[in-house]
Parts: sequence; structure tokens; C-alpha cells
Amino acid sequence: MRGFLKNKPAFNQLLIVAGVTLMSLFVIGAIGSFIVAFVAKVPFSEMADTKNWNYSSPKTIFVVRGLLLVQFFALCVIPAYVAARLFGDNNSRYLGLKPPTNLTYFIVGIALLLFSTPLVGWLGELNKNIHFPSGIENWMREKEDDAGETAKALLSLRTPPDLLINIFFIGVLAGVGEELLFRGVIQRILIRLFKNQWAGIVIAAFVFSAVHFQFYGFVPRFLLGIFLGLIFWYSGSLWTSMLAHAIYNSVQVVLVYYNPEMLTKDNPIETGNLAVAALISATIVLGLVWWMKTRSTTTYQQVYADDMKPFKDHPFDVEQKN
Repeated sequence: MRGFLKNKPAFNQLLIVAGVTLMSLFVIGAIGSFIVAFVAKVPFSEMADTKNWNYSSPKTIFVVRGLLLVQFFALCVIPAYVAARLFGDNNSRYLGLKPPTNLTYFIVGIALLLFSTPLVGWLGELNKNIHFPSGIENWMREKEDDAGETAKALLSLRTPPDLLINIFFIGVLAGVGEELLFRGVIQRILIRLFKNQWAGIVIAAFVFSAVHFQFYGFVPRFLLGIFLGLIFWYSGSLWTSMLAHAIYNSVQVVLVYYNPEMLTKDNPIETGNLAVAALISATIVLGLVWWMKTRSTTTYQQVYADDMKPFKDHPFDVEQKN
């Protein structure tokens, strides 16, 4: 029944979302992986041995893209859909899939992320210089290298069709899927839990960055998560943060395509004036956030109006009138 858990406490809803996501990853992820292995004609045991993947093989590239598609559905789309069915009266309204209150938010959201690039790059350099105890640091480096190897394999492909495919898989799918789960569901529940949009946005951004398991990019990704959360909240539309996220990712893909040295240099950004650029970037970003805030009509009562209505456990139930 639609919305029959909408009146559950927000913390319980978070636990349910975590359980649904893990189950979806296990079941749908396993089924999808077997399908990818079958279509690619690669033994499943060989596909599962990621450390020995041959990234120069077209089959491996096909497998990587296939697994990204499986992840898109298993990790993002299905959990978001189930959460909307369980906790909302209307899927689109629950997830925020409606036009923004002001169409200019589309432009401002995209501009905010793009203008944040120098600030994000500067924070990334600071993040790389954080040191941990040797055992923990080695584990973190290993996780970082594993993720980097897969991304490098896709981004190293040098044909125009590969560029378009990478924009779709790395730019569009990631932008749409991650916004559905982390902003559309997790941020929504966290704001309800704390009755404060800033607490919900910041904690959702923290979770968003942490689950990537790329610790030397944690801080800049955390900041991007906050920006995306603000775009969603102030515009009242998940479409704005989806578009901004997808375009931001796609621009990174295009930059690497035309500047392949970015894949091999440890520090592809000239750091001489990076701090100055970051300061200018931060000033512009704060201005754009202020613009969104002063024009926003989003309120807690408006967003959570459906949550406040009691669930009717039978379609023929009617309110008793005095």
C-alpha cells in the first residue's frame, strides 16, 4: 500500500532505506552482474576478480560500463522508488521531481557548481596532504587507487563515441542516480529527523562523500554535496540538482578528454594562484547561494505536508465529520 510507512519516525525510515538499499545491492546487483557477465561472455569468477582486470580489453570496458548501469538501478533508482512508495503519497512529489519555483534556478545551479571548481580543486589539494596512521593510510590509498584505475580506463578512451558514452555513464547516470538517493531520499529524511534543513543537507553530504570510499577526495566531494543539497532545497526541485550534477560531471569528462595529461599528473592544476582562484570562486559561490536563498519559497511545512497527513489504511476509510 502506498505511503503506509510515511508516519513512521524519520530515524526508522532511515534504517528502512539502508536495509532496502543493501538488499537491492545484493539481489539486483547480483542478478545484474550475472547478466553483464553472460552478455560479455566473461566467466563470473573472472569478472569478480577486479584486481586482475585487463583494462585494454574491450570486454573489460563493456563489463565496467555494464556494472555502472547495474549500480545505477540497484543502488539509486530502486531504493529511491521503494522509499517513495513506502513514505509518500505521490512518487514525484515525494522525491521533489517537479519544476522549480523559478526556472532561473536551473542556470544558477549549474553556474554554482561550475564556478566552485577552483575552490573544490584547492580543497582537494589540501585533502591530499592529510596524513593518517600508516595502516589506515595504506588501506585508503588502495581504495583510492582501485577507484582511480577504473575511472582512468574509461577516460583514457580517445574516440568521439567513447566521449559521448562516458558522458552518459559518468556524467548523466551518476548525476541522476546519486541525486535520487542522496538528495531525494536521504536528505529529505534527515531534514525531517532534525527539523532543520542545514543539518539534513550537511549530514546527507557527509554520507554522500563517505560512501564513495575515496578518502583523498572526501572534503571537496563533501562540499559539492552541500552545494547540491542547497540547490535542491532552495529551488524546491530535484531536477535542478540533477541537471547541475550531471553537467558538472560531464564537464570533467570533457576536460579530461581534451587534456589527457590530467590522468597522469599527480597535480594537474597549477597551484601558484590556486588559493587566489579559490577565494574568488568562494565569493561567487556565496553570492549565488545568497541569490537562491533570498528568492526561495521553499518551507518545511510545504515540503512535508504529505508526511503530516495521517495514513488511511483502507481505501474506503473516510474521515468522520462531527
